[in-house]
Amino acid sequence: MKTFGRLNIGVVLGMAVFASTAFAQPEQWLQYHTSREGRASKWLELSTNPPPNVTLPSLNANACFARWVTPMDPAGGRWLCLDRTRKSGPYDRLFIDSNGNGRLDDKTPLIANRRDQYNAYFDATRVVFKGEDGPVTYHLVLRSYQYGDNSPELLVSSGGWYEGNVDLGGRKRRLELIDGNVTGPFNDCSPNAYESDRVALEGDKVDPRFLGRLLEVDGQFFRIEAARDGAFVKIQKADNLVLGQVRVPENISEFTAFGENGHFVRTPVKGGFTLPTGHYRVLGWRIDRKDNKGAAWTLSGYNFKESADFEVTAEKAAAIDVGEPVRAALRAIDRTNNQVAFDLRFQGRLDESIEMLREGQRPRGPQLTLTNPAGTFRYTNSFEFG
Repeated sequence: MKTFGRLNIGVVLGMAVFASTAFAQPEQWLQYHTSREGRASKWLELSTNPPPNVTLPSLNANACFARWVTPMDPAGGRWLCLDRTRKSGPYDRLFIDSNGNGRLDDKTPLIANRRDQYNAYFDATRVVFKGEDGPVTYHLVLRSYQYGDNSPELLVSSGGWYEGNVDLGGRKRRLELIDGNVTGPFNDCSPNAYESDRVALEGDKVDPRFLGRLLEVDGQFFRIEAARDGAFVKIQKADNLVLGQVRVPENISEFTAFGENGHFVRTPVKGGFTLPTGHYRVLGWRIDRKDNKGAAWTLSGYNFKESADFEVTAEKAAAIDVGEPVRAALRAIDRTNNQVAFDLRFQGRLDESIEMLREGQRPRGPQLTLTNPAGTFRYTNSFEFG
């Protein structure tokens, strides 16, 4: 693991600039760390078409190209090229425009440090941006994947994060700031949780939380503001915060929401709890139950869309209709060679995905039986997860 720091030029000037932000609090500086294991990841779209106006190195046949989109670069992104050192096997050679000069021919190729049948893994690679106070360092972790004759894929992860001890109402806690959407900045907040960055706090049962305006710690609310490059945070107690009532069905054991205010997990009491007033989207719910043999089951919902948005106000309780019943959606996919594939999914009231676990494990997959009207044909098969 490596540690880096950002040069702090002009403390007095910096304080004057940040006094005009949402709240004037001293910066609590964090240290930059890197690892081969990415903290968040996403897939990049690959193409065999070379990027326009980018000078390329000498490449082997069937090279692929991708653009990592980042607002930290004035051009809006950096180009990558995925190549092979051998005629077959995983794509194990990588070029990246690490300094943003629009060229790949002047870059030393990265060679995978580890390979298996389908994957090639690369060390964390350094990318440099121009910041207000000088160069800003960022690291990407990349993995190429190819199964059989399918097209190759490229997974990009945030290989660097900031962390340090911060003051929360007089108590020091270890905090990590993570580029959750893998775009370069560390202060992204979006109505879509998975387009937001993340913050992990020592001792927090939610690890990590998506970043919003507020951070809840031991039942107390703090306003949080992160530097764009992640080098520091500013935190202050959120006084005079207005809360609103939320109602869910009484059998909901846990409810999670994310919005402009942040990421909150609630254990409803008779279907009720409070949240800071504002706009939210359901992030998840869970029902805990035991069957007649004493086995513990959980039913949970995840992967919500805009239809799961709701507003919390001080005047009226927000009623969120989640939980049971759930429905099964069976889809038949007609394939060639007289084959039909069946896909079975469980969906919730807001069209969210559903997961069922027994004692923390997936139960045996359901069976599908097909017969013809005459009864002369009968075929039974089991569904598999994944």
